[in-house]
Amino acid sequence: MPPRRASFWTTHLRRRTTTGHWLPEIDGLRFIAIASVLLFHIQGQLEHHYSQAIPETWPVRALDFGNRGVPLFFVLSGFILSLPFARSYRANTPQPSLRKYYLRRITRLEPPYLLNIALVALGAALLDHQSWRILLPHLAASAAYLHYAIFSTPSTINSVAWSLEVEVQFYLLAPLLATIFALRRTFARRSLLLIATASSAATQLAFHLSQFTLAGDLPYFFAGLLLAELYLAGSVSPQSVASPHKSLWDLAALLGWPAFFLLPDQFTSLWLPALALVLCLAAFRGRITPRILRTPAIAITGGMCYTIYLWHAPVLTVVDRLLRAHAPTLALLPYPQLFLVQALIKVLAVALICLPLFILVERPCMDPLWPQKLAARLRPGPVSQPKLAQDKPA
Repeated sequence: MPPRRASFWTTHLRRRTTTGHWLPEIDGLRFIAIASVLLFHIQGQLEHHYSQAIPETWPVRALDFGNRGVPLFFVLSGFILSLPFARSYRANTPQPSLRKYYLRRITRLEPPYLLNIALVALGAALLDHQSWRILLPHLAASAAYLHYAIFSTPSTINSVAWSLEVEVQFYLLAPLLATIFALRRTFARRSLLLIATASSAATQLAFHLSQFTLAGDLPYFFAGLLLAELYLAGSVSPQSVASPHKSLWDLAALLGWPAFFLLPDQFTSLWLPALALVLCLAAFRGRITPRILRTPAIAITGGMCYTIYLWHAPVLTVVDRLLRAHAPTLALLPYPQLFLVQALIKVLAVALICLPLFILVERPCMDPLWPQKLAARLRPGPVSQPKLAQDKPA
């Protein structure tokens, strides 16, 4: 549990969940994913404009592979979305309502996303003087999560939206894929999940499937399903793991995270899902690793990852233009100092934009009953407010 002094922040800023149960370790992993993606794009901007030779150091190499935070998001999505279905299959209880499942995806994710691409498109029209005749087809395709399918390129409205298109494809298939958990024998379930992960990885390599499609990213989602299987097995809970084994999982995290961001970018669909699975297990099984990931500042920031992911690219673009126009002497700094200064400025700008957007837009949409509450407020006359299930500690 978080320290008592953090109760205000965890009450008012941490994510809301449908069930009221919160897994801070998952949000801690989301923090690693969104931080790596953010720093990856900052690094990419500097590499694009920096005229001098960039030092080939381990930190620079890790930043160049920061886009591996996106596959980590896919693993976590596979875990979170399959978990309710896996629980019901294992307990032999009724399956979650598909109507509620799909409606929840719409009410939770659509308002922040549609607001984002609408405002970014408006900014492109006003600031970059782009024609609406050109913008509107791309805006419509992005809103329907079909930009890559139609134009064979990531969204020109918000370039990072390609991964959301992949996520939506998985959302549609997740209940079907989760029927794997209907198998009663543990060996059969785990064998099938391992085979599905390995075969989808081999298919991606053999046919060079694009990372911008679900087919190209299936190994990561299957790794998330396997994580759900192991999580529900009971052996993941800290109370059921002997102390020496906890230390081994911490060692796996200590060695695994550098490997995650430093190993060469070859055959990644084969080894990266497996490594991500090990690191996610360490987040639950270790002694020190879970404590770090449950730190309120880390877990709460990770819980804001959707807002940060949606807005960081346009914010970085605007700030980068301002810095190049009004602080050109920064480019004269040695690269390490230049990166630190720019990263500090840009991360602060992202925080200043995303924190109020999370509070005002995304977090209210985390309330499963927000549409009913909004409709009740719009009705004339006195009405009773729908009751929201109280948050329960994880």
